[in-house]
Amino acid sequence: MPVGQVFEAVETAQLTTVYWIALGVGLGLLVLSVLLGDVFDFIDFDIGGTDLAVMPILFTAAAAFGAGGLIGIEAFGLGRGGSIFAGLGTGVAAGALAGALFALLRRQEATDGFTMSQLIGERGRCSLTIGPGKVGKVSVTYGGMTRTFSASSADEIATGEEVVVSDVIGSQLTVAKPATGQG
Repeated sequence: MPVGQVFEAVETAQLTTVYWIALGVGLGLLVLSVLLGDVFDFIDFDIGGTDLAVMPILFTAAAAFGAGGLIGIEAFGLGRGGSIFAGLGTGVAAGALAGALFALLRRQEATDGFTMSQLIGERGRCSLTIGPGKVGKVSVTYGGMTRTFSASSADEIATGEEVVVSDVIGSQLTVAKPATGQG
């Protein structure tokens, strides 16, 4: 076998390995992001002011790149360049399709239905101990939905105790124990 064909075979084998890695890593991270929800939010970034999760779209594109490259080499006998273009085309197409589907699902979601300031005066329950200088969590039911919010208080409030929302600062509630005789 001439030296040129040996290098071609080695480089194709290395490229095949890269495709398998892209397929495996992309699918693995995509499955994790679907099963565990917003686990990759810390590396998510905003594109054009949308509230769309970008990481699952990138994971889909990476897996499709690997699959398209493998199909290009194994099924169609494309060379290195052809398989790379097949992988890139498949990745872009699958990423665009995933983005369109996620955008469609996002439009189907219900809106919040209330503003945070509407929670002032509402009762809730402490779900993570709150204290002076210590942020905790409270669950408040409003409009038929129970939501959990970060909360602070000037008092020590134990888990399970009832609270009343007294103020909203950003996305954090300020709560207090209900006045005696009211609860």
